[in-house]
Amino acid sequence: MPKQRAIRAAPATKKPRARAERPATAPARREEVLETALELVAEHGVAGASLRRLAKRLGMSQPSLYHYFTSKDELIAAILDYSTARMLGTGMRVPPPRSIDDLARFARDAVLELYATESHPRFVRFLFCVAVESKKHRPLVERLWEERLRPSFAVLANMLTETPAESEYVHEVMRMVVYSLGFMLLDERALLGHPAPSPSTLRYSTWVLDAANRLLAERPR
Repeated sequence: MPKQRAIRAAPATKKPRARAERPATAPARREEVLETALELVAEHGVAGASLRRLAKRLGMSQPSLYHYFTSKDELIAAILDYSTARMLGTGMRVPPPRSIDDLARFARDAVLELYATESHPRFVRFLFCVAVESKKHRPLVERLWEERLRPSFAVLANMLTETPAESEYVHEVMRMVVYSLGFMLLDERALLGHPAPSPSTLRYSTWVLDAANRLLAERPR
């Protein structure tokens, strides 16, 4: 896998408060802060997710929150890093593809696995909020796709193919599966808040898988 680059926060519009050196914090508590922040932005948007409101929901003082993040810019960048890493990790829990002919199955199952969680639909809503509401944070979202997610498709395609033309073709078929099925699940799970994919979406996932397998069978050799 290519070396992942941390997503840097956009320049803060206000100078962060001075504070003492950050003490060590428990990973579980930091994860709780990020999950709560993700939920807050998904509910109230970027503007409504103030550090004061986040501290209140967590039951801590706002100064205590500065042990984790000094500004909203830093918080948004941390959520992107955290949620992207977890998204890739969730996908890797799916049995890996055994061959090119198994790639479409892997892509389909990875998308279904992601949307089976409660956190991923919240992350999708978070991405929309950030991209729509905050112009200065849009480059962070774009960098996420360009540096963390799209290369993952290419790595799998390159591992199982022999020529550049074959790799590019396989890469595009994988993207077709992920985007077409992901759009259906985005609608049901992220926008409408359904508790699980509908039977029609699951049938559609089978149709997408069959179509992708036919395309893979016709790939350039």
